[in-house]
Amino acid sequence: MKNTPKRKQRNKHGVVLFTAVAVMLMLSILLTATVSFVSVNRTKTNDNYKSKQAYLTASSTLESFINQIQTDTAPTNDPTAKAQQKKAIDNLKKLASANSGKGTTTNVSYNGSNGKSDNIGTTKITVAQEGTSVANIVVTCETTYLGKTEKVAAHISTQSVTKPAEYTNTIELVGNGGAGYDNLNVIGDMAGINNTTGKVYRFTNNTSIYGSYLMYGSLEVSTQPLIMLKPSLVDEKQGSTVTISENLDVSNEFHINSTMARADGYNYVNIGQKLSTSNHMDVGSSGFDVDLFCCEANIGGNDYTQYGNFYVYKGAGAYNGDATFGAAGQTINGSLYVEGDLNVTKSLKVTGSVYVTGTITGKDKIVCTASNIHEGAVLSKAGRDAKPQIPVSADAYVYYPEDFFMSNDTNVTTISDQYQAFYDGSNTKTFNTFASDWTNVDYTLTELIDLTGTGAKTPVTSRYKLRITSSCTWASDLSFNDYGNGSRILVDVSDSSGDIVIRLQNGLNLGAEWSPVIVVRNRSTIIDTTTGDRKYNCYFVSDSGSAITLNGIDSVTGKSQHSGSSACNYSFKGLKVFDYDTYVRMFDSSVLNNTKGNPGLPQSGFVLNPTSVDVAGSYRPKNSSIIFLFGENTTLNATDQSFFQGSFYSPQAIVNIATSGLGGLVVTDSAGGKMTVQCCAVGVVIANSFGNANTAFYVYTKPSTTSVMQNAKGGKDDSAFGYTLDRYDHY
Repeated sequence: MKNTPKRKQRNKHGVVLFTAVAVMLMLSILLTATVSFVSVNRTKTNDNYKSKQAYLTASSTLESFINQIQTDTAPTNDPTAKAQQKKAIDNLKKLASANSGKGTTTNVSYNGSNGKSDNIGTTKITVAQEGTSVANIVVTCETTYLGKTEKVAAHISTQSVTKPAEYTNTIELVGNGGAGYDNLNVIGDMAGINNTTGKVYRFTNNTSIYGSYLMYGSLEVSTQPLIMLKPSLVDEKQGSTVTISENLDVSNEFHINSTMARADGYNYVNIGQKLSTSNHMDVGSSGFDVDLFCCEANIGGNDYTQYGNFYVYKGAGAYNGDATFGAAGQTINGSLYVEGDLNVTKSLKVTGSVYVTGTITGKDKIVCTASNIHEGAVLSKAGRDAKPQIPVSADAYVYYPEDFFMSNDTNVTTISDQYQAFYDGSNTKTFNTFASDWTNVDYTLTELIDLTGTGAKTPVTSRYKLRITSSCTWASDLSFNDYGNGSRILVDVSDSSGDIVIRLQNGLNLGAEWSPVIVVRNRSTIIDTTTGDRKYNCYFVSDSGSAITLNGIDSVTGKSQHSGSSACNYSFKGLKVFDYDTYVRMFDSSVLNNTKGNPGLPQSGFVLNPTSVDVAGSYRPKNSSIIFLFGENTTLNATDQSFFQGSFYSPQAIVNIATSGLGGLVVTDSAGGKMTVQCCAVGVVIANSFGNANTAFYVYTKPSTTSVMQNAKGGKDDSAFGYTLDRYDHY
C-alpha cells in the first residue's frame, strides 16, 4: 500500500467496525451493482463529534470494501481462484465505466446488531473511472451524519495481466522425449524443461554451449562436447551453471569450463543422480573453479581432472552418496566430500581435504596430506558446500499459439482478430496482392541511421523487390521469374499497420532457387517506456485453421487446453529473415542496393553483441519484434544456409533448422572477446522437438516485451488479476 494517508485521530468510542457478513454483502455491489445492506456493530456515538463520526463511518466503509478486494485478488496459482480474481476486477471495471466513466453510485444502509436500522448517517459509495482509462479507478465513500458530511476516496490502478514471461534460453525443449545434438553450438543458455523422467539427451560431434544448461532427464556424452560457463546474457551480474536432474554418462571427452572466477551462486555442475565416466573429463581450470555435485559417482577409464570441489551427497531412492574413483589419472584441485562410502582403486590426487561420512577403501591410494583425510566426518552442507536445489519444474507455459490465434481475451492476445480474418473471408490478401500494386514493387527506402552509435546519422539506402504493409498470407502464388533468386521482401510495420500477421500457407515449400530474404522494419512510434520496445510486432503464424477450440484452463496443470488445431508442414531452403536495423548494419551498400541475390557474408567490421551490456565497436540488437508462432503438430524444415533473426514460440511443434546458416558472423561477449561463427538463428527457439545439423551456432536475443509471448507464462508467484492501491484521500 503506497502513500499512507494522514488520518484524523480515531475516537475509540466512535469507530465503526465491519463484520465479515458486512464485507461480503458490500462486495455484492461488484457482482450485481445493486444496493446491499451492510451490518455494523456500533458503539456509542458522541453527538459532539458529528464530523468525526461521519469521517470514521466513511473511512471504515471504504477500507472494508478495499480490503475485501485485496483478499479476493491475493496472489495465487490456483486456476479457479484466478478466474474469480478476473471476475472481481472485471465487475469493478464495469461499475467504473458506467455512465461514460462517471461510474456507479449506491446508497448503503447500516443495520445494528439487533437487526434494526441505526441512524448513524447515510453513506454513498461511488465507483468511477479516474481520467479516461478504466484501468484507473477511484472509489469514493461520502457519509452525512446529523448534518455533517465527510468524504474519503481510494485511488486504484487495476492490473489484469500475468507477470511478463522471462525468456532466458537460446534453445528450450518443451517435449517429453529425448534428443540428440550433432555439432550444435549455442551462445546463451539451453534447457529441456519438461520434467518427465527417463528422457535421454545425447551430445555428439563437438556440441558446445556457451552459457548455462538445465535439463530434466539424463545426458549421454560422446565426441568431445564443451560447456563453457559464461556470464548470463540476461543479466551480466549472474553466473552460469549446469543442472542435470538424472544421470550424466561420459563415454568420450567432455569439458566443462568457465570464463569466470567462482563465486557463490554459480560455477557448478549439479547432477541429480549418478555421474559415470569412462573417458577423459575436465571440470574447471586453474583460477576458474567449477564445483560438482552428484548423488553417486563412478569415475573410471581415462583421466578425470577438476578445479573445484567434488561433492557426493545422498539422494532419493538407492542413491547413498557413494563414490568410486578408478580412472587412470584423476586429480581434484580442491576438496572431496562423500556422504556415503569412498572406494579408491587407482591413485587419486586431492589438493585440498577429503571428508567421508562412511568408510574409505583404498586410503593409501589417496595422494593428500594425511591430516587432511577425515573418515567418519560430519558434513556441514552449508555455504559453498550446500547442494544446489534442482527445481521441481521450470515455469510452465500457460498459453499456447492457439490461444493467441483464437482467444477473445485481450489480456492474452492482440492478434486474434488478424488471424481469424484469414478464415472468415475478411482478409484474402497474399504477397501477390502487394505485387499487384506498383507502389510496393522495386521499393527503395532511404533513412537516416546512426551506424556508429555516436549519435551521428547518415543516410542509408536499401532496395527491395516487394514491400508488405499489412497482414496477409504468404502463399505459393508469386511469380518465380519476378520473385525467385533471393528476392528481398520488406515487411514494413508502422502505427498504421499495427501488428502485421503473416500466415504461412500450409504446405509452403520453397526450394533453393527461391531463397527469399525477408527484412522486417519496425517503425511504430508507441514505445514501452520501461523496455524501449515498440508496441507493434511482426508475426509469422502457422495455417492452423479456425476450428480450434479453447477448452479452458486445466485445473491440475494450470495450462490452457485446446483442440482442433490443423497440422502444418513447411519446407524452406535458403530462407533468410533479418531485422531491418541489423540488416542495414550487417551489409554494405553493394548488398543493400540489390533487390535480389544471396546477401553473402556480413561486411568486415560488423560485430553482433548478444549480451546485456554495450561493448565498444559492436551492435547490440533490441529485443526482437519478429515472432514465429507455430501451432500443434506443425513441422518446419529449414535447410541450405537458412537464417532466422527472430523468436520461435512452438511448444507443441517440431523445428528443424538443419542448416549451416549465415557464414562469417562475428559475435562478442561482454568482455569484448570475439568469435566468428556460422549462425542459424539470433533469438530464442522454443519447441516440442528441435533438430539441427552441421557446425552452426544459435545466438540469444530476447523477444519483444510487447509481443504476445509475454503472456505465454508468468512467474510462479505472480498475481494474474489484481490492483495497486495508489493512495487514500480525505476531502
